[in-house]
This record gives sequence, structure tokens and C-alpha cells, in this order.
Amino acid sequence: MDGDCRKQYKTRFVQLLLGAFLMLPFVTLIRQTVNVARAGIIDGSDVDAPNSQPEHHSAISAATTLTTTNCRYGVATLSTKDYNFIQDLSVGWALNFTVNFSQSIPDGVEYTPMIRMKQVITDGVRYPDYEMYLGTPPLTDDPDGLGPLITANPGRLWLVGNEVDRIYWQDDMMPDVYAMAYHDVYHFIKERDPSAQVAVSGLVEVTPGRLQYLDIVWDSYLEMYGTPMPVDVWNFHLYILPEKNADGSGVGASIALGTDPDLAILSSGLNPNLCARDDVYCYAEHDDMGIFSEQVVAMRQWMKAHGQQNKPLVLSEYSLLYPYQDDGDTCYLQDEFGQCFTPERVRQFMLDSFAYLETAANTSLGYPADNYRLVQQWLWYVINDGDGTYFSSKLLEDGYTASDYTPTLAGETFESEVDGKRPFPTTPFIHQVSYPTAKTITPTGTVSVTIAADLVNNGDTAMANPITVTFYADEARTDVIGTAVIPAGLAGCARHSTAVQVLWSDLTPGMHPYWVEAAGGNTASGFVLINPAQIYLPVITRK
Repeated sequence: MDGDCRKQYKTRFVQLLLGAFLMLPFVTLIRQTVNVARAGIIDGSDVDAPNSQPEHHSAISAATTLTTTNCRYGVATLSTKDYNFIQDLSVGWALNFTVNFSQSIPDGVEYTPMIRMKQVITDGVRYPDYEMYLGTPPLTDDPDGLGPLITANPGRLWLVGNEVDRIYWQDDMMPDVYAMAYHDVYHFIKERDPSAQVAVSGLVEVTPGRLQYLDIVWDSYLEMYGTPMPVDVWNFHLYILPEKNADGSGVGASIALGTDPDLAILSSGLNPNLCARDDVYCYAEHDDMGIFSEQVVAMRQWMKAHGQQNKPLVLSEYSLLYPYQDDGDTCYLQDEFGQCFTPERVRQFMLDSFAYLETAANTSLGYPADNYRLVQQWLWYVINDGDGTYFSSKLLEDGYTASDYTPTLAGETFESEVDGKRPFPTTPFIHQVSYPTAKTITPTGTVSVTIAADLVNNGDTAMANPITVTFYADEARTDVIGTAVIPAGLAGCARHSTAVQVLWSDLTPGMHPYWVEAAGGNTASGFVLINPAQIYLPVITRK
């Protein structure tokens, strides 16, 4: 959610619920266990440690380390006053909910532009069209259009929309209209910068209704354009918010646009007895790590079901949204059990969520190029929302300047947690090799063939030094075919790949296996087939 819209939401939310919250009795126990059947996802016992590898992958060791920025961690900023503090946080990426390349984001921090758009609605009637807003330039190559910005900033990650599934408050688009808009934006960007990466809009949360919204987007794109939706990076938000009241009206995240209202998660109505239900999100569960992990896994399950497991996944916004205290004695907002969203509660959620995101991996669901991690990068909302003292997750106290600021407890925790992970590792990883074929001019002649490998850096920061990649003709890795060098600077978090290749000469007819090794990284193998039509491979049959 962007800052202005979130302020309106919080004000309205508090006006409706403040009286009821303050009347609740204080109960010290918040339910800690969650039935994983809520979203029909796998049990947490299936989630492996992030270093788990299938048998055909070798162990990976760090090649070199840096002490700069950590690409795993990001932060949302709503003010240019935040930039010095961003440098202190050592985060690797930042966004501000619009497209603005004129700002001075610190070196080593990837600025991630967000294209904002809304469905055209006139006099309450929705039209099958969309328009840019909140500072996003039009899709033109005019000097004030988006085209020159794309060309001038190659290799950028572009987020197409912000919570397009949410009515009114955010980008507010029916799923079929979003599919059309995404198609236009994706191809506009790629035609001007093939190296750019394009990500879908993050939805408010990952619930059955939100996944149905994604289904409709996916199916609409296929129906309209006759091809699966091209997505370089998948993107999501993670908030534990109810979607409808018992009477069917929207609340919290609201019912996802264009979806079946029966799928929506219910509000508790401030009744703590409903918190055990799978179809209810209590306010007390807003920081429940069981539900948090359910949503992450549900997103990865959706990706796998749609053939997208081998893609990065970024969490481009999360934190706790509810305010905490009006003064030192009065609880501004209470959950069903009378507990406030205090700075201490936010700190614990931050620690728990960081620990989960750092370690959550699964060999059947995660991203293979990143040691099967479920999430590649995550971003905290927000440094400061400028909304007084009530926002529980802000990282800076109010009234600060660019050179004089005081971190909140959350800000201190964020800074110390990331700083404590130094030195940030870099780990080259060979995630793909070539399997070329060739023909000799004569049946007994020889031929030269180019063999290649794609590498990523699945460490936490960019590579400071060049990496040598060696191709071998034998498994013992003594017969060198050739070497190639990857220049320094390959970004971490396994979102970018680079290709290397060498020429293998004097190959005779037959199959020729080869091995590739990245210095300080792993080893992979491939093969070349020469005159494949003349090669007879053994046939194995079953009785």
C-alpha cells in the first residue's frame, strides 16, 4: 500500500473499531498454533533448510565476501529525508511506490520503480481500459514518457502495479483488465530494454481469493494473447488481514476484485472464540508466523502449479499495519485478546520473519538457482509514513531530518540484524549448461563446438572480484577445454544470470561429456552429440 492511501485506510479503520477494541477484556494468551489446512498448503515439516540440495548438485562455498549492501533486505521510503538512514541500514533495494529516477538513492541500493495504473471508472461504471497515475509517465517515447527512462536505466526490475486486487484504495483493477495492462507494459519495457526484468503487481496478501485473482489474470492473458503470461520475477505482499465481515461487506484487505466472495477470509468481529477457525483472520493473528509461512508456501505452490517454480519470488512489502499507543498508558488499538501492537511486538515479529525468510527453502517448491529458497528478497514497510506516532512498524521517529534522526526500536532492530550478518557472502552457482549437437563434414571427420554455461550469484551481495569458470573434458577435472572470466559486479540473490562459453575443438562422432567448475562455486556437467543421427544409444525396457 502507498502512504497516502494507507493513511486513509487506517483512519477509517480506527474510527470504526476503536470503541469496540477498548471494551475487550485483557487476555495474555494469543493463539500460537495455526491449522495449516486454512489454505490447503503443505505442512511446515516439508520445508527444508536453505542449503539443502538435490543429489545432482554439489555443495556451494562462498568465493569472496563484501561488506556493502545486502540484496535480501529492502525498505520502502516515502521521503527523500530517508536516504542517509537507508545507507545505515545496508539494504540492497528500495522503492517509493512510483517511478522517480531523479532521487539520490545511496550507492549499492537498487532503486525499484513501480508503475502505477488504475482501471478507468466513470460514474461508477468500469470500462475495459486503464490509465497511469501517481506520477507514472505514459507509455510513449516522448521526452516526458516512460520510454526514455527505460532506455536510460537498463537491467532494472520493474513492478507493474501495486495491489491491483484491492478496490478503491490502491490500483483497483479487475483481473482481466490487469492482464491487458500487464501485456502492454511488459512488451513496452522489453522492446526498449531486453535486459529489464518485469514483475507482476504484489497483491495485498496470499489467500484463496487472491490466488483466484491470479488464476483469472493468468487465464485471461492466455485467452487474449494465445501464450502464457511472461513474468521474469514473481512478486507478492504479505499481510494477515480479514477480507469481509459476516454480512458480506468488505473489511481489511477487502474482497479481491472479480473473485468469489465465498473464498474471502472473514473478520472475527472482535470475537476471540472465532480465532481458531480456518476461514477467519483475527487481528491477534496479524503477526502470526504460522499464517505468515502458510502464505509464502501457498504463493510458491501457485507458481509451481503454473510452471513458474524456476523463477525468483520477491516479497515487495510487509510489516505490521495496526497502530499501537496513543500515549504511555492507553492502548490505541487492541486485538481480540486486549493486546496492543507495541514496538516490542513489532520487534519480535521482525526477528521472527527475518529468521523465517532467511532459512525457508523447499526442494520441491523453491527456486533452484537460489538453493531452493522460497523467497529471494523481502522489503519492509516503511521507514516513516509521516502519520504521527501511531504507525507501529516505522523505522524512524517523527520530526527527523536527513542528517538528524532517531531510529525506533524497529529501526534499531533492523539495522543491527542486517549489520550482524556481515560479511555478506557471494556464491557463484552454475544453474544451466548447454547440450549442443553438430555434424562433421565427413563421417570420420572432426568439428568444433561452442559449449556454454549460465551462472548466477546466489549470495547476499554483488561479486567484488572476477570469477574464473573452467570447462573440462574429464570428470576428474584435469583435462582443460578452456576458461572464461565473469567480471566483478554480478548481483546477488540469484535474480540475474550471466553466460560464459568456450570453443571445444577436434570432436569426433559420438557423445562427449564435459564438466564446468566456477572458482569458489559448484560443478555441473553436460555433453555434446556429434553426428547424432549415427549414434546408437542403449535401450532399456521394463517387463
